[in-house]
Amino acid sequence: MDSFLIDRDPTTWSAPAGFPSSLIPSGVFVQSVPSGLEVTLVRALNKPRTADLHKGWSKRRDGRASPVLLVAFYPTAEGQRVSLCGPVGEQPVVYQDIEVSQAERLADVALSEPSHHAATRFLLSTMPELDSPFPGLRNVGLLATQELKDGVPERRDWSEATRRALPLLGRRGRRLVEGLGFHIQTLATNASMLTIGGRNHAVAVFCDEDEPFEAPSSRFDSTSPVSRALALADQHRVDWVILTRSSEIRLYAARADTGVGRKGRTETFVELNLSLVPTELAGYLHLLFSAEALADSGTLVEILDRSADFVADLAVRLRERVYHQTVPALARAVAVRLSRDRHGDDLGEGDLANAYEQVMVILFRLLFVAYAEDKDLLPYRTNGRYADHSLSHIARQLADDRRRGRVDYDERATDLWDDVHQLWDAVNHGNRDWGVPAYNGGLFSADPAVSSSGAAIADIRLTNAEFGPALAAVLVDDGPEGLGPVDFRSLSVREFGTIYEGLLESKLSVAQDNLAVKSVKGKEQYVPAGDDDEVEVQAGAVYFHNRSGVRKATGSYFTKPFAVEHLLDNALEPALDDHIARLDELRERGDDAALAEAFFDFRCADIAMGSAHFLVAAVDRIEPRLSAWLTLHPVPAVTKELNRLRTAAIEALDDLADGIEIEVGTLLRRQVARHCVYGVDKNRVAVELARLAIWVHTFVPGLPLSFLDHNLVQGDSLTGVASVDDAAAAVTPKGSKAEASLFVHQLQSLLAGCQEPLARLGRLNDANKAEIEAARAAHAQTLEAVSPAVAVFDVATAVRAGAIEIHRDFDFSSEKIAALADEPAVRDAVECLDPVHYPTVWPEVFVRKKRSGFDCLLGNPPWEKVVVDREVWWGMHLHGVRSQPVAKRRALIDALEAKRPDLAAEFEGERERAEDFKQVLRTTFPRLGLGQTDLYKAFSWANLALCRDGGKIAMVLPRSAVSDAGMAKWRTEIVGVSSDTQMPWGGGGWSADCGCQWPGSTTTRVGCSRDLTTVTPWHGYRTPGA
Repeated sequence: MDSFLIDRDPTTWSAPAGFPSSLIPSGVFVQSVPSGLEVTLVRALNKPRTADLHKGWSKRRDGRASPVLLVAFYPTAEGQRVSLCGPVGEQPVVYQDIEVSQAERLADVALSEPSHHAATRFLLSTMPELDSPFPGLRNVGLLATQELKDGVPERRDWSEATRRALPLLGRRGRRLVEGLGFHIQTLATNASMLTIGGRNHAVAVFCDEDEPFEAPSSRFDSTSPVSRALALADQHRVDWVILTRSSEIRLYAARADTGVGRKGRTETFVELNLSLVPTELAGYLHLLFSAEALADSGTLVEILDRSADFVADLAVRLRERVYHQTVPALARAVAVRLSRDRHGDDLGEGDLANAYEQVMVILFRLLFVAYAEDKDLLPYRTNGRYADHSLSHIARQLADDRRRGRVDYDERATDLWDDVHQLWDAVNHGNRDWGVPAYNGGLFSADPAVSSSGAAIADIRLTNAEFGPALAAVLVDDGPEGLGPVDFRSLSVREFGTIYEGLLESKLSVAQDNLAVKSVKGKEQYVPAGDDDEVEVQAGAVYFHNRSGVRKATGSYFTKPFAVEHLLDNALEPALDDHIARLDELRERGDDAALAEAFFDFRCADIAMGSAHFLVAAVDRIEPRLSAWLTLHPVPAVTKELNRLRTAAIEALDDLADGIEIEVGTLLRRQVARHCVYGVDKNRVAVELARLAIWVHTFVPGLPLSFLDHNLVQGDSLTGVASVDDAAAAVTPKGSKAEASLFVHQLQSLLAGCQEPLARLGRLNDANKAEIEAARAAHAQTLEAVSPAVAVFDVATAVRAGAIEIHRDFDFSSEKIAALADEPAVRDAVECLDPVHYPTVWPEVFVRKKRSGFDCLLGNPPWEKVVVDREVWWGMHLHGVRSQPVAKRRALIDALEAKRPDLAAEFEGERERAEDFKQVLRTTFPRLGLGQTDLYKAFSWANLALCRDGGKIAMVLPRSAVSDAGMAKWRTEIVGVSSDTQMPWGGGGWSADCGCQWPGSTTTRVGCSRDLTTVTPWHGYRTPGA
């Protein structure tokens, strides 16, 4: 202890009143700046208790501005160790059993920082990594932590990389980068270009000691160093950005699709602090940051590829455990509770659907909290009280129990459920002691008016025996590296969508007979158990299966990443090109007011969004384009608002603000989610998950979760009204063209009445709770303002559903329309169809002069025929029947139909509803064409109706979209030419631009616009001559 920071001079200090007697004061080192950091040393005879460390830290700091790092020395069998507590916060996390040399390096670097803000920021970012196997290395979403830990040190070139890096550990800034093998060329007054063999490879910014990477700086035109560097990287088309400051070197990917657990570009990086890294780990510097690392096919590319492989395997293992263990276990437990509530009565299909929704809510609450802790969206690393109650703490306990062979879940105890439920309550309502703000999201709500499933979950308590295995399957991974908590830091938020979409095709059922599992056509499937079969599900038990009777979910609804990226490259990016060109034009005209108004006026939608897989990806594309443009062409009004949000966040964080890095791109991504992306889904849980995914992906510490009720809505995308012309055509009797034209003007006037509350909603940016409530109020006022138009649209929907008929002599006054909209036939039709009327749900998209409609529509709509097939439907209740010969299959179905009149009635009801829905679709989309009514065809027409002139559409469609006769009119419409000889699909062969093979396709882009269509059906990656 006497040699701790031997090159610095400590001062003595005395314990204040109330200081724990178990901690004996020693020296204190003070940073030589105003309100400088204090590194306070104490001794203890034994390992100090957390409560004593908190009390001692609090007494020493005593409410002063100076941050305090309490360092407690104590003896152990392995030698002297220290505990650390601080530097700010109400309940700082305590770190125990730290090696003295590691704590010394940490304290020395912190005391060398140019301000107490910088020292605090350094400590809060590095202390959570004290238990890391590689001190000084900080990985934020770019690489897989497990690959860095286990894979990189096992490389054959590790020893050579370490040898070459050791002489560079003492270098800083330009000398360090030159030592790493780069040639440096001046790019701007504050940036450089790094070249390898004469080719541009990375943009570099060498920051001064008092210039944080993420903070706005006058040297960078009031933007941050990283934003400036990324903008220049985009401009010069290079893939990497390197920043240095003091002993830190940080690497960012300029491409938005690089990084295994990426958020935005400014929040995805790997960093090395050369003052903290031990010499034996110096190889990371060469393998991750050198010219040889960043070269084409360099070591960084290899590590990225291996990281992607690791994360893919991790994600597969998680999904398998969720599908095989978590969901079935939760389903059985919830169904038992539901059966008890019904006093033993049989569970109907509605009961089972409710139970399944409860299971989904429990599952995704767990996934959200686990992900949020690992991504530092919840204060697991900054608040000791939260850490003690966290899912991460529970995960470590469960993993330790497994390692020790002590897996024994009590059949009466409910402490696991109670602990997790306490976390959910904190996320929903907030917990001041834990440092958790109120989430106020529907997924965690127990209010029956918000979530009937949440209310039901609040009334149950699962035992450890019921809940423990399901919880462990979510939180504990048993991979090649051994048993331990799931590394959620390495997973993207899109994994939520993958899991959800894999569960879409599944359901709960009650077994009518004993069921066994057998392989049918290569898939494990439930079948009636024979005398010699092992019974997997007892008769009368609830079990989990997909809709074909297969034992597990398959995830077939999930859109593969390459398809998502391809659609974004060839539809969203061209749409953004148009938007940027519009901004350039306004800037050249010097119209600052119009420029500020137009900056976020880019509208992108997915009207079959599921859990927002496409929308999350769209945010990642829109933000960097806007950020790069804003960095090079500042817009005062936009910059002022971003600075206001940043200030609000810093004020809300109080003294924790120094440890949080709030970059302009982070704020911009939040604004993009708030103003630019829109989505619809029929499933309420999907909508909640979509909001959750957007919230997590655009989270800014210190700011409340954005108001997304306006942007992401629940309803049927296909049954509502797409435009005022659409509504007028539906309600105006045939032949009344003059009345239709007059009615269109009337509807446009009704929509214009919402401009004031809509403008107010657009100006609010959710900087605090008051603005969230104001946004909610403005949203409600907007809905009230457009309610007369909603009445018209409801009537139009009822007409198309055949519920009512409009006669030629009908009085189209607003009073008559409102009265008709209140008629039971109309209300029943609207309640049944749950239509989304786009001009009234999102009037800001459709009242734009000359630009009415979306700039870009994306998605992977369902490929389902609107039909209830008898054998498929009964096959869900009679597993294995579809593998029987035709005669036997029909006989078995007939027998069950006779035995179960309740199911027979349900089947007839579903068939009738399908026929009614088919009729609505054919009335809504009169050009749907011949053949079977398929949802993808309806979505194709719906997207086209919502796209503005010159906008872009990108969808994943089946092969029949380019061959089916029923899609001929749609193909002609999007191309705008005769379908006889001029369609852009017809020659066959390989397309060099997109790398796909498709019989009858020679086009080179994907997407469509109202004035030009370029469609490429994907058939997987291929190379020329493959």
